[in-house]
Amino acid sequence: MVDTKPKAKKYSKGSVTGLIISVGIGFVLYFILNNIRVVSSWLDYNTIVANAGSNLMYKLIWYIMNFTEAQFYAGFFASLGIILGGFIAWRLDIKNSKYRGFYVSYGSNLWPWVLASQLLSLFIAVFVLNYTRFFNTGEYTWLPTFITVVGAPPAIMLLYGPNIKALLTSSILGGLMGFPVAMWISNYIIPVLDVPGVVSNVFTMAITGLLICAVCKALPWLEKMPAKPHNREEKSQKEILKEMEGPSWFVRRVLADFSEAQFYGNEIAGLLAIIGASLDWILNMNHGAYGSGTIPAIILSQFIGSAVGVFLYFNKYAEKGWYATYVPVVSVGPACVLMFGSSIGVAVLSGILGGIIGPPLADYVCDKLPDGYHPTIGNVTAMGITTIIVSVIFKALPWF
Repeated sequence: MVDTKPKAKKYSKGSVTGLIISVGIGFVLYFILNNIRVVSSWLDYNTIVANAGSNLMYKLIWYIMNFTEAQFYAGFFASLGIILGGFIAWRLDIKNSKYRGFYVSYGSNLWPWVLASQLLSLFIAVFVLNYTRFFNTGEYTWLPTFITVVGAPPAIMLLYGPNIKALLTSSILGGLMGFPVAMWISNYIIPVLDVPGVVSNVFTMAITGLLICAVCKALPWLEKMPAKPHNREEKSQKEILKEMEGPSWFVRRVLADFSEAQFYGNEIAGLLAIIGASLDWILNMNHGAYGSGTIPAIILSQFIGSAVGVFLYFNKYAEKGWYATYVPVVSVGPACVLMFGSSIGVAVLSGILGGIIGPPLADYVCDKLPDGYHPTIGNVTAMGITTIIVSVIFKALPWF
């Protein structure tokens, strides 16, 4: 994942005001949502699981919910929100609007292709291969069908460009491979390691990402095609760096991290995902986050994890234009909340540790990848390793 790469002077840390505002937003949402605890019949998670294997309507609902599985929301409105946010950001980018925010899909002009690969690969997994049929056995309360949304298919589109052959190839391979690999790791590896279940998902993304990238490199019909560039008014490096120093950029960057897993990387998409997750919670606290009642703590951990990363590694943003501060947002923080409880202590500590460890580890792994392999492979690998490290720390602490 890349963005504009201004050369910069050395910075020590990011905006303190931006850090305070971002963390403050997380705490405000935590306390507001925790004081709205409505239990209703609206899309109750257990009802969805009980019917998604055989009922077309509930299968479609599960299909939509999968778009925010990476954030652990798995919410109907959260998913609609992130898709709508991506579309709005793309249209604003097309129109060269000053309100477009960070370039959606890293300025590639490939957002529609990214979305198409997500929709098609997930359709293959849910409707064609009908992996949701495993719900019918009553043995499972969750299935990793979402892997394709945040895995190899959209990554291949960013690597190969606006290419029907790449779209079909990556979507078919992703739809076929993601679910069975994740199920095998979840059933046979995770119970032995006794670590959060997200580890199986992110390592699945890494394994299938490596395999699918290798296959695509070997296929004779796949060639990289350049995307048509947007007609943008580019800012100077000096203007970009001055903007980055302010608290507004900091908060926007944190919000953008909420849509990085889907390869959108835009604050509009991230904000609408958060608003959608909050609406899901308000309508029925037993809808999102697998009916666990942990949405407020998950959101708090995510704001802290991203904010700590952006603050500590601001110099990396100034040097490279992008850094993997989204790693704790879609792994460590939410996973620890689900595993160790939804207290403020768990949310805060997991967010801090994830924000410290995750981004530089992702950067290190990405540097080791050969050409032709998308950096997301390094990022998801870092998610798994960081989650294991932080969960071990939590187990060693006597008060968790």
